[in-house]
This record gives sequence, structure tokens and C-alpha cells, in this order.
Amino acid sequence: MAQLRIPLDEKRFTSGLSWKDYLAQMGDTKPRTEENYSKAGLTDDERKFFSGIGQVKYVLMLAENWCGDVHRNSPMIARIVEAMPGAEMRVLLRDQHPDLTECFLNNGYRSIPIVVFFDKDWNEVGRWIERAGTATQRSFAIRATTLDAAPADNKEKQDAAMAEFRKQVQGTYDTAADKSMWRETAKEVRQVLEQRLGLAAKK
Repeated sequence: MAQLRIPLDEKRFTSGLSWKDYLAQMGDTKPRTEENYSKAGLTDDERKFFSGIGQVKYVLMLAENWCGDVHRNSPMIARIVEAMPGAEMRVLLRDQHPDLTECFLNNGYRSIPIVVFFDKDWNEVGRWIERAGTATQRSFAIRATTLDAAPADNKEKQDAAMAEFRKQVQGTYDTAADKSMWRETAKEVRQVLEQRLGLAAKK
């Protein structure tokens, strides 16, 4: 099946929000994202790699303020883009841009954040969606002992289970640098760019 044409150009891209402006409009979810941004630094090796990526000019992120995966992963994506020389990121709200979202479905789902890297001519260099694979596995394991274990007919216990689920998932990002899910995010984005740009073969 032919790949969908991505309905994106410079005019639409620049209508999006800068990272700073995206944070500013988040409302009550802003503190969580700002805290993650303050913690989600790059390692020296990650910074060295991403600072050597000169082929990426534009980075599109599709997001929504309420999404936990956006709160947790968009800060690391912002750090990665900041390290890329000459790269610029803009954030568009997913639900306001369904035609763009349809180009980046995740196994049929409208998962976010959607992060797409383009070169100067708007050719797609690579994409990364939602969360790292390891983070998904951790999330399923945590869900089994929290949400799935709570009585379905008890709203109070369901609410408490949801709070515990979110706390434990966030904890997988706050752990030691070598084990944090932010490392997994950076690792997967790096792999995407290496494969698409042919960098792995040059090592």
C-alpha cells in the first residue's frame, strides 16, 4: 500500500507551538511536564550523537495536554531536538489535526506523542510514537498489580488504583539514569535516526 502523503509544509509547521509556548498553554498539567523537562537531561554520549545529526531541520510533535505519555516523553524529545544543530520543533494538538494524525497511526490507534523528523526538503527522516517498547512492558506489568487488581464496581478503589498506577509509571522515569525510561526513549530515537540515515553502517 502506498504511503500516505503527509499534509505538512512550512506554513502549517510554523503555525504550531514552540516548546516554550506549548508548555505555557498547558494549564494544570504544566507543572508535571516542566518537572520532567528539568529531569530529562541527555547523557554525554547521547548529546554527542544528537549534536552530530545535521540532516534534521524540522521536528513535528503531535500531542494533547491531558496525555500521560506526553507529560513523560515530550520533555526528552525537546532535549533531543535542542541538541540537534539547526533543528526546529513545533507542537500541534492532535485533535485539531486529524488529517496529520491519520498519517501516523500506531497499530490503528491515534497514540501520542507522535514525533516526526524531516530534512530541509520535508522528506521524512524518521518517526517515534508514544513511548519506548520497554516502557510499554513496564506499564503493562504495573497495570496488572494496580488497575486490573481493583474491583471494577468500586469507584473509590478504581480511582486509588489509577493514582497508584500513574505514580509507579512515573517512577520508572525518575529512577537512576542508566535505568530510566528516558534512556530508552533516547535509545529508540537514536536507533530510528541511525537506520534511516545509514549511520549504523558507518560505525
